[in-house]
Amino acid sequence: MPNFRTKLTDVSRAHNSFVCVGLDPDMSRMAIPDTAAFNQAIIDATHDVVCAYKPQLAFYEAQGLPGLQALAETINYIRRVAPDVVILGDCKRGDIGSTAQAYAVAMFDIWGFDAVTVNPYQGLDSVEPFLDYTDRGDGRAH
Repeated sequence: MPNFRTKLTDVSRAHNSFVCVGLDPDMSRMAIPDTAAFNQAIIDATHDVVCAYKPQLAFYEAQGLPGLQALAETINYIRRVAPDVVILGDCKRGDIGSTAQAYAVAMFDIWGFDAVTVNPYQGLDSVEPFLDYTDRGDGRAH
């Protein structure tokens, strides 16, 4: 697997694009009630002109287990139809070291995001576990 910077550069060049599409399924504004199907329609319409998708995890978490299942289906769908496109987990995680470590494992090892948003408010130990994933979008990969 190429590192994050290489993956982003390659897809940006291939699609001649810096467009990142946010996947923020607000149930009150969606045309259909099925989050995964809603996202798939967006992905189908844009996968050849974007360099990244950015699911905002709060919208999926707010739906409970069905939302998390929709997130999993969305990630799997992106990987299937647009494997070169970057997936950014918009989670804004930031907590004490041990909790940050668990978040990093969840975001990278479980969900498989290429990069995530973090909140450094609690200091370096709140972001360091994310930085340890040097093949991901962490600023350390060269």
